[in-house]
Amino acid sequence: MRKFRFGVNLNSATGHQEWTEKCRAAESLGYDVLTVPDHLGVQAPFPALVAAAAVTEHIRVATFVLNSAFWNPVLLAREVRTTDRLTDRRLEVGLGTGYVRSEFDKAGVSWGTAGTRVDRLEETVTEVTRLLDNPRELGDTQPSSRPPLVIGGNGNRVLGLAARHADVVAFTGAVLKRGATRGALELLDGETVAERVDRFASVAGERGSQIERNILVQAVSVTPRRDEAVEALRRRMPHLTAAQIADTPTVLLGSVKEITDQLRERRDRYGFSYISVHESAMTEFAQVVESLAGE
Repeated sequence: MRKFRFGVNLNSATGHQEWTEKCRAAESLGYDVLTVPDHLGVQAPFPALVAAAAVTEHIRVATFVLNSAFWNPVLLAREVRTTDRLTDRRLEVGLGTGYVRSEFDKAGVSWGTAGTRVDRLEETVTEVTRLLDNPRELGDTQPSSRPPLVIGGNGNRVLGLAARHADVVAFTGAVLKRGATRGALELLDGETVAERVDRFASVAGERGSQIERNILVQAVSVTPRRDEAVEALRRRMPHLTAAQIADTPTVLLGSVKEITDQLRERRDRYGFSYISVHESAMTEFAQVVESLAGE
């Protein structure tokens, strides 16, 4: 059984000082990984990670996750090589298909179909890893190195790609709302997530034990009134029952003890040992991080 790792997904900052404070706070609160998303309207991921590593001591830094449609594989390999060196090999690279159609439109990138977006992800993963193993093709004479690769998604083809190539598989635990163009998501219930995890395990085979499993938690509330927190969230998520909300792995509600028990149970049930939260929950969730340190 893998030990827990905890990540926090940080948003943009107004400047160097604010970004420094956020990054140092994440490290001091005990998080293992500082991650940044790849969306228009927030800071560019690679400069943010280099800046984060410069003002911290040991916390790892990661893209979570890059929209493969935005990146030329050759230029991406150069970004990865440079960022890996400038962060003292603390980099982890997350890749996905992208899911916000309005961002594709703004960037002038074809939205295509779900299938063509996965095609692009597969091409990017294949070419970037090849170039990282053969950096002289980039004109880079430094020794080859490959940071850990995170592949995020839920669909059969993406899970198959992760099974073949990833060091970490990041289950999103959510799907795009029907008709949404701006990235609005609906959480999946626990049974659906379990089916996706089982699917991954079946295609990964023996390699599956080598691949770390991540889940991005969408809602955190550390409170002695768990039932009230469940009911409040249910009103925001009418597609799920109260029982489903309490059970879904993208939601953590209750006291510190209740949440730590939930995480242990979900590690047993789904294999989720790498737990990520959004910046809005960073301070609140740190109580849980401290309680599970070393487990």
